Amino acid sequence: MRRICLLSAVAAASILAALSAFAGNVVLDGDFNNSDPGFATFFSGSSFGPWAVTSGSVDLVGGYWQSPSGPNPPTGTNGSVDLDGDSPGGISQGISGLTAGKAYTLTFWLSGNPDGPPTTKSVDVSIGSAVNDNFTYAIGTNTHADMMYTMESVTFTAGGANTLSFVSQDSASPYGPVIGGVSILTVPEPATWATMLLGFAGLGFAGYRKARRALSAV
Repeated sequence: MRRICLLSAVAAASILAALSAFAGNVVLDGDFNNSDPGFATFFSGSSFGPWAVTSGSVDLVGGYWQSPSGPNPPTGTNGSVDLDGDSPGGISQGISGLTAGKAYTLTFWLSGNPDGPPTTKSVDVSIGSAVNDNFTYAIGTNTHADMMYTMESVTFTAGGANTLSFVSQDSASPYGPVIGGVSILTVPEPATWATMLLGFAGLGFAGYRKARRALSAV
């Protein structure tokens, strides 16, 4: 029994060590927390929380439509951002806590303001000099109650300076691409996966030994 408990402890320690290699989300306020039951417009040169408005204007949306990452106000605080406020705009945030040369994955939910054209919304996403990708979303049957968000992701290698930016590529329009649930997480290295698999195997073997001893006792 003591041997099985020791094996279980070693296996659990291996799993915890591997999980510690997964960094938490380094994006501040990636859920765009706010208590507005509607939305508020922010213009270039202003900011909300850790996000700076870099061009045009954007709408910080609360309960005006469905949030991608949790309940809407007034029952919750998670929101989203329409990157076309009164005009197409952009937001950015300097990301700290990244290790240069290490791989990370950016994920975010993408939808489009269903209130008006263009039918296809477009947003450029960049992280320092490592990433500069364009994403599009075609509105159709999405509504305020069901925004039909899609999960987008991109893997990148961190540089010395890492500024995360979302910039609308729509022409003059107040109905833009909508983002929410933004996160940046560490990409696990092969050694990390191996450690986790070793830990799970150890726990499985310990469980097997325990079950076998119980069967023998019967």
